[in-house]
Amino acid sequence: MLDVITIGSATKDVFVKSAALEIQESDTPPFALEACFPLGAKVNIDELTFQTGGGATNAAATFAQLGFKTATVSSIGEDPNGREICTEYKSYGISEKFLQKNTEDQTAYSIIIVAGSGERTILVYRGASREIDPERIPWNKLKAKWFYLTSLGGDIELVGRILEHAKNAGIKVAWNPGNGELKRGIDELEPLIRKVDIFNLNREEASALTGIGTGDLNAIIARLKGLPKRVLLITDGMGGTYSAEGEEVLHSDIIEVPRVNTTGAGDAFGSGFVAGILRRDDVRHALAVGTWNATGLVQEMGAKRGLLIAFPSDENINKVTIEPWK
Repeated sequence: MLDVITIGSATKDVFVKSAALEIQESDTPPFALEACFPLGAKVNIDELTFQTGGGATNAAATFAQLGFKTATVSSIGEDPNGREICTEYKSYGISEKFLQKNTEDQTAYSIIIVAGSGERTILVYRGASREIDPERIPWNKLKAKWFYLTSLGGDIELVGRILEHAKNAGIKVAWNPGNGELKRGIDELEPLIRKVDIFNLNREEASALTGIGTGDLNAIIARLKGLPKRVLLITDGMGGTYSAEGEEVLHSDIIEVPRVNTTGAGDAFGSGFVAGILRRDDVRHALAVGTWNATGLVQEMGAKRGLLIAFPSDENINKVTIEPWK
C-alpha cells in the first residue's frame, strides 16, 4: 500500500529574479508590498530557473525524499512540459499511475517573479490542471494511509467525492485548499473541513475564509480550530506557524536563515508536517519537521530545491522553538 497520495496541480515553473524590481509599500489591501517596472521597457533578469511545481508535485517530492511510498493524482498535457513532469517523477520515485494526460490542453505553467527579499508574484496559466476528471480516477485502486489534498481549482464536488472515498477506505486526509475552494466561503466549506484530519492554510487565507481581519488571530483560530478532526495549521510567513489540536494552541518560530524564495514554502511546511505525523504521531515533532522543510526551501530558488532528504536529527528538532500560544 502507498503511504501518501497527493492530489492537485502539476505545473512547469520558471522563476525570474531581477534587481530591477522596485519594492514599495502598497495602499491596496490585502497586500503590504508591491513591485513595479515600467511598461514598454526592457528589464534585465539576474537569475532564471526552470523547475516543475504545483502543490501536488511539491508535496509529493517531500514525501518521496523522506522515504514514503508516494503517488499523485494530477492532470497534465501531452506536451514536453508534461513529459518533463513524468521524468522528474521517475527521478524522485513517485508513482505516475494516477496521472491523467490531457490531449486537449497544455500542462499548467507559472511565471514566478521574485524580488530580492524572496517575496514573489505568480502569473499562472492553469491549463490541464484546471480539471481532474473524476471518471478517470481508478477509485478502487486509490488506497493509501494519507491523502494530501491541495488546490482543485474550486471543484468542491470532487473534494467531497475524495473525502467520501477516504472515509469509506479508512484513509486520513490533510487539506491545503486553493483560492478556488476558499472563495466558496466558510458556510460551504465547513462541512468538508469537518471531514479532514489536518486543515492547513495561511493567515491571509484564514482571514478571507472566516471574514475576520488578519489582525485578530485569536478570533480566526477560535472560529476554525474545532472544525478539522485533529489539527488546524495556520502559517504566518516570518511570524511562524500556529497549530490547534483540541484546546491546545502552539506557536512554532521560524529558523532565521537568508531567504531567496518563498514560493512553495506553504507546501513544504504542510507536507513536512504530515511526514512528521507519519513518522512519529506527535504534533510538536511534526511542527519541527515542517519548519525545517520550509527552512531548506526558502534558501533555494524553486519549489523543490532545499527540501529535506532525511528527517532532522533530534538535536535539530530541539532547535525549533515551540511554545503554547494564548
